[in-house]
Amino acid sequence: AVGGGRLIRDACMAVVATAGWAAALAYPAASLLALANGANDICNSVGTAVGAGALTMRQALVLGCIAEAIGAVTIGPFVAQSIASGQIHVAAFAGSPRTFVLLMLSSLLGAGISTLLATLYGAPISATHGIVSGIVTVALLSGTHGALDLGGIGFTLLGWAASPLAGLAAGFAVSLLVHRLVLGTRSPAAAAAGVASAGWSATMHCDQTATASSISSRLAP
Repeated sequence: AVGGGRLIRDACMAVVATAGWAAALAYPAASLLALANGANDICNSVGTAVGAGALTMRQALVLGCIAEAIGAVTIGPFVAQSIASGQIHVAAFAGSPRTFVLLMLSSLLGAGISTLLATLYGAPISATHGIVSGIVTVALLSGTHGALDLGGIGFTLLGWAASPLAGLAAGFAVSLLVHRLVLGTRSPAAAAAGVASAGWSATMHCDQTATASSISSRLAP
């Protein structure tokens, strides 16, 4: 245990020496937010499957952890870039990089702590709302002229308002199709198998078409 503690201490000191205090604080802050966000979002992903008995709690946790990790690695950087540069003008902090670092650190810690506490107490919360709101608030408090990107903030707010409506419409359409194509037939099991087969074929066809198009565009002179 003592050796492990020394190893962790030496690793932390190495990070501070090579990357500075910003990276030394950013790593645990980002890890806190990732833990809180993953614990909160996994319920949205697998809660219905567990409630319906399609997955056990252990299966849901394993599959959820794998899916969360893949999503964070593949599209996480794009989401982070949109959140970081879509709400504020990064160039406004060119003359005060320390202020920008403190802004991001404060947003990470605030969103991570609030999301974790809300998850522990079962309160509804969105980590995305927390991090965006934190960035906007800290940018305002920094007093940096021209820091806020009002167009980006407006687009984000529009997406927040439109996404529940889009989800409602999509869910209603899927439910209507299931009732008409599966549950309303004389043999729901056979109908479900046919719908699943058709859906799989359509998905594979679209994937092959997209792959062929991508390869053709890369080979084109």
